[in-house]
Amino acid sequence: MMRFKRPLLATCLLCAASQASFAALQNKADALPDLPLPVSVQGNTPAVDVASITAANNSNQNVANTISFKDMGAATGLMISGQQLQNGLSFTLPGDLVITAAHLNLNLQLSAVSVPGENLQLMLNGQPLGAIPLDQLQQSKGFWNLDIPSSMIASHNNLSFQLKTGDDIINDTWSCQRELPANYRVTLMPSSALNYQGLWLDVRKNLSTFPRPFLDVKQMQRASLNVAFPENPDASVLTASAIVASQFGVMNSEKGTQFAAKYNELPPGNGILFGKPGDHIGPVVIADNSGPTLQVIDNPLNPAYKLLVVSGRNEAELRQAAWRLTQPGLPDTDTLQVPAITLAQRQAYDAPRWVNTQHPVKLSTLEANSGALVAHGIWHGANQLAFRAAPDLFMWDGTTIPLHLNYSFAQKTWIDDQHSFLNVSINGEFLKRLPASRGGIFTPVMDMLGLSSRQQNATVNIDPGTVFGNNQLGFWFGTSVRKNAPCSAMADDSIQSRVEGDSTLDFTHAWHFGQLPNLAWFTSAMFPFTRHADLAQTAVLLPPHPSSEDVTLLMDMMAQSGRDTGVAASFVQIYTGIPQQDAGQQRLADSDILAIGSLKNSNLIAPLLQGSLFSLNENTLEVEAPDAASRLISLLTGDWGRNYTDAASFLADNSAWRGFISLRSPWNAKRVVVLATATSSQGLQQLPVDMARQGFQSVASGDFTAVTGAGDVKTWRVGTQFITGDLPVWMRVLWYASQHIFYLALIVCLIALLSSTLLYQWLKKHAHQRLHGTSKHE
Repeated sequence: MMRFKRPLLATCLLCAASQASFAALQNKADALPDLPLPVSVQGNTPAVDVASITAANNSNQNVANTISFKDMGAATGLMISGQQLQNGLSFTLPGDLVITAAHLNLNLQLSAVSVPGENLQLMLNGQPLGAIPLDQLQQSKGFWNLDIPSSMIASHNNLSFQLKTGDDIINDTWSCQRELPANYRVTLMPSSALNYQGLWLDVRKNLSTFPRPFLDVKQMQRASLNVAFPENPDASVLTASAIVASQFGVMNSEKGTQFAAKYNELPPGNGILFGKPGDHIGPVVIADNSGPTLQVIDNPLNPAYKLLVVSGRNEAELRQAAWRLTQPGLPDTDTLQVPAITLAQRQAYDAPRWVNTQHPVKLSTLEANSGALVAHGIWHGANQLAFRAAPDLFMWDGTTIPLHLNYSFAQKTWIDDQHSFLNVSINGEFLKRLPASRGGIFTPVMDMLGLSSRQQNATVNIDPGTVFGNNQLGFWFGTSVRKNAPCSAMADDSIQSRVEGDSTLDFTHAWHFGQLPNLAWFTSAMFPFTRHADLAQTAVLLPPHPSSEDVTLLMDMMAQSGRDTGVAASFVQIYTGIPQQDAGQQRLADSDILAIGSLKNSNLIAPLLQGSLFSLNENTLEVEAPDAASRLISLLTGDWGRNYTDAASFLADNSAWRGFISLRSPWNAKRVVVLATATSSQGLQQLPVDMARQGFQSVASGDFTAVTGAGDVKTWRVGTQFITGDLPVWMRVLWYASQHIFYLALIVCLIALLSSTLLYQWLKKHAHQRLHGTSKHE
């Protein structure tokens, strides 16, 4: 792709850019020259090779990165149309980064309708960047590359776009723009991106800034953290790392966190070291500080980067050091001798990020920021409100989840109440359209007199089947304006429509009930491990000598736990190998078990598969067919969803795969084991990526989910399930009857047979008495 550059007319503002103003954009539109036309490119345009830019730098301080529109929240791109003339998005950058160069790559697609003189105006932080002449696009698509002065970019940024025609009447109080066709639209594809280069600041060694510089929550992409261990870390060291990893998941809940574990090797940038006094990690030897210690040191490979050292002499001290990172208020120092900390274990289902089922929940308590439910101006995107729920919530058929909404449209006389509305959706599925004005036979008359009454509240009933572990409520205010609306109103960002924070979501009619094993619950919310958010009833089994891939997957999954619950895994227990001591065996009996390891770890995996249809044969997983008695019981009980034959065929035909297996625990039939495994150690590293893929959670289910080498996701239910949770007796009887149709039909037939026999005997006796003239008094 050839790249065109042009001088920018905007004055650069040094880290003080304000929010984009569409009114300012209109006033300056005539002064903005068009950007050069793109070169027509067939197929996909190659991305800017930021890796080569990074490699060209001699110092690790220099960084280069790309943030796509998808990373900024526009998963399907950004659309502007004749119905919505303006749109935009926001992005943030790490606070420890100074931008030295930046450019914007735009990938545009235009509808088939051509409008002469149409152009797309660009603004960054309230300053104009230029105008793209859309009527000169070749084949209704094109690519632009625009250099941006680095001083225009701040930590928080707003990038905005507006459609304008050449004959716009800027000063006319009655008209803002020539009417565009209804099907006219411009789409900025999600692959559009900001490419930047920068320099990391050499910050001082200080614990008070934690989690920076190791994690900056302003990053728009999934965070990557480097973690280093001594050559052979034991279970106590790995336990500390798991707790810290879960805390990073708590702190970076929106974008997620992934880890890269190394043995006896320092990370090239910022990183975290775990070990005991005297352990060697590259050139670093962990000092003996006579107790649990947190320390920030310069990275010997590049002092501009920092290393956080978490150390202790035994499991108790390492856990204490990790616990301190889960608490607020680290001191302004580079070294901390951690005092004794006492934490109380949490109760079941009390994860702060899960919707409370004891009382209706106000939407304000679910907001990540105070503006999540406010729509500014006339043209805007949908407001998204994320919430999480325990995946084992159960509601009887016909029961719904009430969403009681209090909402208000902007209080302006030029808003057309009759054609304005609020669309409500959940997880992308449309629920209901709510009107702006109250209905009634006198509504037209009241509207003519300017006395119309706006609807301020409504109830939307949500189907429980549309609610998962991780959810998004969507609110879009379709605000329509009257024909005589002033031009200034169209660009007025100060007007606000809002869903009030006292609106409530009511899960009080839900119960915790279902069947395990169920990988759909695991992939959506790490359930049943997260039933206790601090993983107090979870044991993690690793191979006796875990590989760096095993530990990387462990930390990724612990981060997912923290992200799902909002609580660090403070009481998780990790074992390398299956413990043989009585205390260890008792902990396995009292816990749900998460096991991690490739199939070559037969000493770990084979005991977990005992009593199931899975077996390990020379590092190859196999599925055995159940015996005739088991098949008959499944047939009679209506358990017809098992497809062990297809699972066995898959394993026989695929020599390389990765995935999850869930089965009853060999130590406790009311507990489960979830095994994260692969045919190779390298395959384990792909599992967190698979889980983060769009659509993976909707596919994963049953007790065996596998991902092929090509990335295809397959799922089966091989074994039997058992009931978990609590329902009232009468509801459990009804549920059991609905699940076991054969038994229900058999009981009905027996009742009918018994009642008909008794009725026949009574009628026979009655007939005999009538025919022979006898009575019961004789």
